[in-house]
Amino acid sequence: MSETLAQYRTANQDIVNLAAASLSAAPDLTEAERTARFQTVVRGTTAFEPADPTQTMLATLILGHHLAIMDGFRDIACLTLSPAEAAKARMVTVAQTKLVLQLARELRIERKEALAPAPALWTPECGEPARGHAGDAGCEASLAKLFSTYAETLATLENTDNLTPAAATKATEALNQAMSPAPGAAPGKESSVSGPVTGSRAQRRAMMKRRGEFKRRP
Repeated sequence: MSETLAQYRTANQDIVNLAAASLSAAPDLTEAERTARFQTVVRGTTAFEPADPTQTMLATLILGHHLAIMDGFRDIACLTLSPAEAAKARMVTVAQTKLVLQLARELRIERKEALAPAPALWTPECGEPARGHAGDAGCEASLAKLFSTYAETLATLENTDNLTPAAATKATEALNQAMSPAPGAAPGKESSVSGPVTGSRAQRRAMMKRRGEFKRRP
C-alpha cells in the first residue's frame, strides 16, 4: 500500500489543489472565507485517506457537494421563502444529500477494491495476506460519521414539508459536524494528499501542464 501511496502522491495533491482552489473561488466570498474553504477541502479530503486518484476525486466531490448544501442552507436561513419556494428548496437539498451519501458509498467500494488481494498473489492454502494500512481506521471513522450525520439529516428533510430558516440553521449545525475530525481518529502518516498544498491556481495549472496532464490523449 505504501508503494501505491507514493506512486499517486503527486497526482493526488494536484487534484486536491485544483478542487480546493475551484471551490474557494466564488466571487461573493471574503478572503477569510476563501482561505477557510480551501482548508476545509484539503483537510476533509485528507480525512478520507484516499490512496489513488479515483478515491481522491470521489473525496473532493463529496466535499464539493457538502459545501454546496451548506451554502444553500446559509442562503435559506437568511431568506423568507414562499411555501412553494421552501418546498422546492427542500426537494433540491434532499437530492443533494442523497448524492453525498451515494458518493460516500462509492468511495467505500473503491477502497475495498483497492485493498483486495490480487488472485495471482495468494492461494487459500497460503492464507489471505493482510489488508489495509494505518489510514484505514481513520477513513472508516470519517465515513461512518458522514453516513450517520447525513442519513439523520436526510430523514429529517424527508419528513419536513417545507425547509424553513430555522430548519436550515439546525441542519447546518448538524452537517458541520459531518466534516469535523472523528473522535479518536488521527490522519494517516502515509496519506497520499498530505504535505504542503501551496501556490496560486495559475501556478498549479502551469505545473500540471508542464507534466503533460492537460494534453489531449489519443
